[in-house]
This record gives sequence, C-alpha cells and structure tokens, in this order.
Amino acid sequence: MAGFLIPIVRELLLPVFYLNTHLHEFSHALVAQATGAEVQKIVVHADGSGVTPVVGGSLLLIASAGYLGASIFGAAMIYFGREQRSARISLVALALLLTLSMAVWVRGDLVGELWGAAWIVIVGGIAAFVRGNALVFCCQFLGLQQCLNSVQSLFSLVKIVTATEVHSDAGILQDATGIPAVAWAVAWSVFSLVLVAITLRKSWQPAPKR
Repeated sequence: MAGFLIPIVRELLLPVFYLNTHLHEFSHALVAQATGAEVQKIVVHADGSGVTPVVGGSLLLIASAGYLGASIFGAAMIYFGREQRSARISLVALALLLTLSMAVWVRGDLVGELWGAAWIVIVGGIAAFVRGNALVFCCQFLGLQQCLNSVQSLFSLVKIVTATEVHSDAGILQDATGIPAVAWAVAWSVFSLVLVAITLRKSWQPAPKR
C-alpha cells in the first residue's frame, strides 16, 4: 500500500483510481436512490476525485456508502472471483453497473466520462475473452485493487479530517450529527480492513476435501 504514496506509482495506477472513484460515487448514488433521494449527477474528475450531489434521502447512509460501498464491491469480486464461472459473472455484473452509472448519472468531466467508458470495455472484454486462471486472476486483482484503494483513501481521509478543513464525506456527517469527522473516518477504515481480512481469508483458504 505504500506504493500509493509514491507519486510516480500513483500516476501509473491512476486508471485503477478512476475505477475506484466510479464505484465510490456509484455507491453514493445507489444508496441515495434507495433512500428516496434525488441524484443530480456523478462527476469523476481528472485527478481521480469525485462528487455526487444529492437532494434528500438518508444523509447517514448516503455519506457512508462511498467508502464502504467500494470496499464491498472489491470484497465481492475477490470472493466470487475464486472460480472461472463466478469470476465471469462478477465482471459482467461490474460492466453492467458501470454502464448503468454512465448512462444515468455520470456527467461533467470528459476525462472521467472517457475512463468510465474505457472500464466498461476493459471489464467486458476480460469477461468475454479471457479464460481459466487468467480470468480468475483478473477478477480478484481488480477486486483487491478496489479494496486497497478504498483503504488507502480512508487512511488519507483520516489525515485530511485531522489536519485540514477540506470537504469530505466524514465532514458532512460531522456537520449533521456533531460526531467528529475523524470518528467516522476511523470507523469506516476499521470496517474496510476487517472486511478485506475476512474476504481474503475465506477466498484463499484451501478448499475443503470431499
């Protein structure tokens, strides 16, 4: 994870950050819709950041959904990516979710829109043309990157909320609830770390003998 802190490594992995941001913002939008909010749009910026303005809904669930949702998406890809058939289904599902997000919500930044479309093609192409262990590897690799990106983003969020006044999901909940932003950031970090640890343990342990 330290590699994310090295500028040149972050630049090389920026396409993966775009995917993480799309899933992060899609999670906000999905929970917003589920809680009766109006989703205005999703914007994924060229620097890898994103924003999803909404009106109404459950602020607690919507604000928490971004980091937790990206971790859950990643964990699901790791877990269901253990076998070729379920890995292909997972990648097809991811491509469809990205397509839905792009068609309904993603607007406002050409770079973000282009990378959203590119990831649909990449993920769909892997699902269609890759076979065997290579397919399993691709699915679990993408899932692991989502988990690592999400956890790294949460660590960065903890630093942000303790040292700056930068706008963040945790800051929104601090303003709404009075609970310090750092408490929300730490809670989300713990959840994501525990989820990743459990998923890796379940996914990579030897299959039971029959």
